Amino acid sequence: MTAERLSQQLDEENQAKAARIEALIADFEEMKNELLESNAIKDQYIDSLNGEVFTLTESLNKQKESLQETSFTLDFEQQRLNNALKEKDKSIVALQSELDALEQEVSAKNTLIEQRNFDLGKAKDNAVILEGKIASIDKKVLELQSQLEKAKAETSKLQEQIKTKDETITRLENNVKLLKKELGQ
Repeated sequence: MTAERLSQQLDEENQAKAARIEALIADFEEMKNELLESNAIKDQYIDSLNGEVFTLTESLNKQKESLQETSFTLDFEQQRLNNALKEKDKSIVALQSELDALEQEVSAKNTLIEQRNFDLGKAKDNAVILEGKIASIDKKVLELQSQLEKAKAETSKLQEQIKTKDETITRLENNVKLLKKELGQ
């Protein structure tokens, strides 16, 4: 009878332990499902962040291409302006040479002094015109430099946005790793 009571008591304890184990398993399954659902939501959020990063990367690449095109255009325009300046320098040298020849004629012939003054005035007018053209060219160069600075500022803003997004992704990845680690325990 004692053995039977002891057996009955052990059976009751085993049934109670089995019920507790089943309750623990149910709680575990419920928690596991909640964590899986939470992970799925976080995965979707990470995917959306990855999409944003991709979009920003594409935008940055377009900005870089635009900046390169602007730089190429600026270099081309600068080369063209340098060539124009060289041509103007050649013209000035030619005019100076012509002026020198006229001065030699004036020193040889006093009767041609008025002609020399006229040619000298003409050369001065050409120099003023050339100076005006040079000032215009300098203005164009300044405008192109301003455009380049604007493009650099836009690129800097985009890089700052990418840095912020990268930090957010890193934080989210760390959170996911932490949750996975907690799930593993």
